[in-house]
Amino acid sequence: MKLYQPFNTTYNDEEITAIPFASAAVELPAFHLQGERAASHLYKDGKLTAWYWQGIALIENQRSVYFPRQNLFSFTELATVRRSKALSWVRRLAKALTLTTGSFLDLSSGILPLWRIYGGEDGSILILSQDLGDLFAAMANDEPKFFNISAWVHHNIHPAFTLCDQLTQLLYYAITGTPPFLRKETREDRYRHLPLAYSFEEVSLQTRLFIDASLSLSLTKQRDSTGNKEPQKALTAFLDATESIEWDAENRTEVPPPSAWQNTPKIQEFLASQAKRAKRIVFWRMKGWLIITIAVSVILVSWFTIDRVSEALKPPYTQFMDPPAIITEYYQGLNALDLSHMDAALAKKVKNPWTMEVTNLFVTRQTRKAYEGFSPTVDPNEWFAGGQKPLIEGSFLYGTTDVTVTRLDERTFTAQGTLYTPYPYDEEEADQEHRQSGSYMYTLTQTFTLDVGKKGWYEITSISSPRITRIGFLEIESIPRLEQTPPPAR
Repeated sequence: MKLYQPFNTTYNDEEITAIPFASAAVELPAFHLQGERAASHLYKDGKLTAWYWQGIALIENQRSVYFPRQNLFSFTELATVRRSKALSWVRRLAKALTLTTGSFLDLSSGILPLWRIYGGEDGSILILSQDLGDLFAAMANDEPKFFNISAWVHHNIHPAFTLCDQLTQLLYYAITGTPPFLRKETREDRYRHLPLAYSFEEVSLQTRLFIDASLSLSLTKQRDSTGNKEPQKALTAFLDATESIEWDAENRTEVPPPSAWQNTPKIQEFLASQAKRAKRIVFWRMKGWLIITIAVSVILVSWFTIDRVSEALKPPYTQFMDPPAIITEYYQGLNALDLSHMDAALAKKVKNPWTMEVTNLFVTRQTRKAYEGFSPTVDPNEWFAGGQKPLIEGSFLYGTTDVTVTRLDERTFTAQGTLYTPYPYDEEEADQEHRQSGSYMYTLTQTFTLDVGKKGWYEITSISSPRITRIGFLEIESIPRLEQTPPPAR
């Protein structure tokens, strides 16, 4: 038997109905069996009465709540064998809920979990008590817990409108077989559901448009519709709105897979756009603070570089060096993330193509030093010289090794070396799954032009953009920061 699907059987020579909620292997928490049983509610013939379950037992190898036989079905059947009557059942549920109290419903999650709602063959509605709902939740794993609770939660809506929204979701579910906010992309995209207007033409367009409009209602219209009533009392608005809509959905034996009805160009276009929006929203939520921090830091760093105007009037430390030595010093500055070192021999108006990358890494290093007491960047030359030991978790190689300078003519030189970086530069690598520990390796080539300036020393008068060719990925063992070998006592 499927979990939360009522079934009839015989137990201790008594005809009963059981609702399974866990396998026999799952231990029943003792604290759920203590104290007085809370009343559930049975709605029948317009009246709401107290209803009590009989016991909890291992029935057909499943832990189940049981009670005297009462032909029940789960509301998940609204998407299949009871689809043609889904509107009637949802409206009947709304009428039952209007007679309940807020303390009984306990809408702490904003919705009524699906495993608390059952229909009866005699037209009744059974709403289980919150203590049974808590028991089901305590025994459930992530998948059923998500489907019965989280999949129906609609954030950022007017509190009084929550049950109106959930019952509208049940109508959407009855048509499609999928809750409107089930997909992660939908929830990330500010709960923008896939419109019913794009499919299921066999259902009245008026009905589909009503459901679409209700699920995307603005906060102002939600307030206008329900005021500040309790959510269950506000269902009168739902009953009024659904009284005259048509319902011509037909029964079916199983829920169609999304691929069976989401293959139209319009739906595919919607899903593709939604995926992009969701990805962008997630990116800014996860990385936005870092980008803003870096941007502010870059501005501050740029502001402080005003001092370079006065420094430019002084002879550079490279004034007595020949061109190959100047170029070698340039890459030592790259390894040290020192722009002043790199730019020392640049002629006026010559732009350093590494400025933005070096600045970003410099800010990252200084920020982590300040807040964590930890410098993440490691010069690959030092790492190789030290025996290629495991890197501390969170650190990475950055810089060049084996730089050679070749003279092309009196003014032009080519520098070539191996670049180590924590991130890929080429799109093919960027599209692959993020590598956890190691360094990307590239062959780096740049062309420099050097001339003797007016003041008598060599200056770099032009630098080409880096030409980078992928070599591969160097896997490097990492060790947790807590397992670092402490420095020797002094």
